[in-house]
Amino acid sequence: MEKVMKTTRIAGNVFSVFSLAALLVMLSVTLVDVTLRFLFNSPITGAVEIVRMMMICLSPTFMIATLENRQIRVGMLIDKLSRKGQIAFDTFGYLLTAVFCGLMSYQAIIDMFRRIRQRQVYTMLLMPTWPFYLLFSISMGLLAITVIVCLMDIYLDKDRYVKHEKHAEEF
Repeated sequence: MEKVMKTTRIAGNVFSVFSLAALLVMLSVTLVDVTLRFLFNSPITGAVEIVRMMMICLSPTFMIATLENRQIRVGMLIDKLSRKGQIAFDTFGYLLTAVFCGLMSYQAIIDMFRRIRQRQVYTMLLMPTWPFYLLFSISMGLLAITVIVCLMDIYLDKDRYVKHEKHAEEF
């Protein structure tokens, strides 16, 4: 299990660097577009489409956020449950997340093939749209796998919910 987690973390870190680059491009294009529009009344052609593409490129960061437990956590009720209750709640949530991510991945693949058949391109830039659907599909598929790996890690980590139980007892 340790090798699986290490491999998944390495893949997640690679995707994070890719997503960081996309974020920098998105911010730079937006800043330059707004500046040019305000000062010279001449915005960047296709800036909105570039930003849309970069937003899709941010989707792989969900994987590393899940691995590093950086997702939003509201523990008001969950922390008061027993270890078994917390595991049951997490199991339900993680499985539901994995199913939805798998469905989004599948649907993105279907849409990608439809866009390839229709030769669909972005309006202003005339770039094909399908590579971004492929990226989104891969991201969601990897996220589904990551969620399952994290779920297995929950069952193997016997001390995972001990600190939450102690924290709940303090109040």
